[in-house]
Amino acid sequence: MKPTDPERQQAHAALLVAHDIAVAALAGGVEAILAAVGACHQSADRLWGDARAAGSDPAAEAACAAGCGWCCHQPVEASTVEVLAIAARLRIHPDIAALRARLGAWSGGRICPFLTNGTCAIYSFRPLKCRGLYQPDPRWCMATFAKIDPPEDGSPICHRAFTLPRTLFDAVGQGLTRPLHRAGLDCAALDFAPALKAVLDRPDAAAAWARGDALFPDRVRFHGWIERDFSL
Repeated sequence: MKPTDPERQQAHAALLVAHDIAVAALAGGVEAILAAVGACHQSADRLWGDARAAGSDPAAEAACAAGCGWCCHQPVEASTVEVLAIAARLRIHPDIAALRARLGAWSGGRICPFLTNGTCAIYSFRPLKCRGLYQPDPRWCMATFAKIDPPEDGSPICHRAFTLPRTLFDAVGQGLTRPLHRAGLDCAALDFAPALKAVLDRPDAAAAWARGDALFPDRVRFHGWIERDFSL
């Protein structure tokens, strides 16, 4: 489903908010850029909350809740700067030893290493792509992402996806990375878990990225930076 015109208006506004945050951060150096990721996450959550409060909330029907976690059975796309910012957050996390052990033991596969008993261990600073997923029927997620036959309850599985949250969070991601890409920084889309694994134990990773060093192997790259159109 394509986003509706009102959704495109909200996405365009979200892109501009994130763009302004990123432009301001560029003048402050690499630490400011990493902080901008968290600011963009918070802004995206606020904008989505405002949309829901205003009544444009198709996801009120969403089945998403703690304990579900079927959407976590798939590779997650995250931008280079998101991976670096999340790595920095993890290094100071009070449960860093346990989280590092989980990531270190992860050897691939569909299940995110941070999925614990159906909940996300890094929920407050999870990637933007994770934040925009809302589905009305967990059986669809079970079959699509986990590749598990869902239980039969007599009702047809609902295949309808909610476009507004996905479009809004994608727009924030575009607003964040567009100024960085145009400033010459690598803003590729990465496979989140293996990319994070590659830099978690490198406290100098963000500084190296700002210098233009190659940090991530080709196998964790989904694609290079792609400019998406969120104009009205």
